[in-house]
Amino acid sequence: MSSKFLTPLILCSSIALGAFSFIACSEDSNPEIPGTGTPSSSSHYIQPEDKTPITAETAIVFRDLGVSSKLLTKVKFQGAITLDVSDSNIVADINAVRFTDIKFDIVNPSRTSSGKAETITPLDYNATRITTVNLAESGLFTNLDENYSECGTYRLIITAKATDGIKESVSRDSIEFERPIEKCQAPESSSSEVVVPGAPLDTISIKVNTKTDKCLSFATGRASADATGDVCFSVTGTQGNVRLSSTTGIKFAVYANAENDTRLDDWSKNWLPENPTTDSFIYLSSALKDEYPNFLEVTDVFFVAINPNVYKPNTGSAAGFYAFIVTETSTPDTNGDMVLTLLVYKAK
Repeated sequence: MSSKFLTPLILCSSIALGAFSFIACSEDSNPEIPGTGTPSSSSHYIQPEDKTPITAETAIVFRDLGVSSKLLTKVKFQGAITLDVSDSNIVADINAVRFTDIKFDIVNPSRTSSGKAETITPLDYNATRITTVNLAESGLFTNLDENYSECGTYRLIITAKATDGIKESVSRDSIEFERPIEKCQAPESSSSEVVVPGAPLDTISIKVNTKTDKCLSFATGRASADATGDVCFSVTGTQGNVRLSSTTGIKFAVYANAENDTRLDDWSKNWLPENPTTDSFIYLSSALKDEYPNFLEVTDVFFVAINPNVYKPNTGSAAGFYAFIVTETSTPDTNGDMVLTLLVYKAK
């Protein structure tokens, strides 16, 4: 049987490493830090705060690392870090296998330390035997207004350390995220600032069927069986996963109202603005996406939909600006299809 624990002992038969070890016969003093997608020029960077070399053989596994949400002042992370001992047959005490530390560092576009990553739920590796860390459940996030000075692509570097009771293993992975250009733009002076009130929005209700009438038109306010539309909803599985996309150039973002200083505009299906305007829904242009693979995983929030070729902010016009929320969903059928009821805000 192959084993992540056994392999180093075979490779290093001439060197006494000790039994049941994570560590291979050599350590890479200049490790690559893998990205979460295509290779990056910064993937060879060694963070200045922790130059601990990674081990060539390890049972530490990083899964589904990424950004779960980008809001006005906060980026939240997702993914899991686990210990895989499923193919090992030489661990003397399986209960000794555990994480000893997981460290989070952030480097900026200039490739120096910057920012700060925090967890809402602290992890005590000494008091508790931990073998799995879920980044979303621990509430890992970074506040884009604290300890940042640049805008652009940042990298959250994760250094995980584990032990099998005798030897320690070290592995690294990373997540790229953006600090938007809006954070680096100087505000206009009050003497030259022109305040343009938000353009008024109308409200309509639309029913969408992911099996039949799956694409809607903002112009007509109706969904149809046409395969094209401003917003299309398509099932990507049988567990109620619905992809949000557009064939007319519309881009989407989760509204960022929850990240400002007031809770009075945290709109939901049961808490709606009395006189809605484009100012009622905050979003970052850098957060706009072409699609959301499973937009229903974020419940009871508004999505902002922007046609970048039409909508011109701060002009008093709402043309090309839309906001919508799912107010009701039916039970998925055997194919995962369902009926969605949407509350949509659009230009009057």
